[in-house]
Amino acid sequence: METKFNLLQPWLHEILESIRRDIRTDYLPASATFCRTHFGNRPLNRLTMEEIKPALAKELLEGNQDLADWVVNRWVFKHGEVYSHFAERLETIRPDFATLEALNEAESAQILAGAKEAFGAKSVYFFSVLNDVVFPPSVIQQLRQAAEAEKVAPANAIPQVDAVADERHRKEMARLEEKYQQKIAGIMTKYTKDVEALKTQVRALQKRLG
Repeated sequence: METKFNLLQPWLHEILESIRRDIRTDYLPASATFCRTHFGNRPLNRLTMEEIKPALAKELLEGNQDLADWVVNRWVFKHGEVYSHFAERLETIRPDFATLEALNEAESAQILAGAKEAFGAKSVYFFSVLNDVVFPPSVIQQLRQAAEAEKVAPANAIPQVDAVADERHRKEMARLEEKYQQKIAGIMTKYTKDVEALKTQVRALQKRLG
């Protein structure tokens, strides 16, 4: 049975490397059967990622759905800025975007506008496959080709990639700051209304007692 991870096979170790801390601290301690199957009784702290990643990749390619769901969840959590981009664009097409069955090429272009420049071709392709974004096959193929091209980028492109990453980080921090400022403002507004309501109730009680 072919899985989404078969499509991502050339980058499986890279995907797993990005969530290595979660693998060590969360997945392995909670997965006694997996550890016993692949590593016997060896202590977890003695295992290297070079040993762990091939075992995880084997399970993913063989269709271990529980592990697949876990990896998708943790990868998306680590790449929240990519999720935010897709969610915001998809909501403009359909608020309940989880029910979308297909996107046409124009809608796909709307969603992807600026994404590769902001997050990198590989992250956009990984997200699209891991989350089953319903792009047309032609769009998925274009994303894959862009990811493959990024994989073999020349060394002199590294400073440019770093500059893009820095700019992406700056924008994400600004977005998060604005988000939490709005949240705090909403809490303060509710707090003010609640206090005024309590004051009104106290005044009413005082009149009755008087």
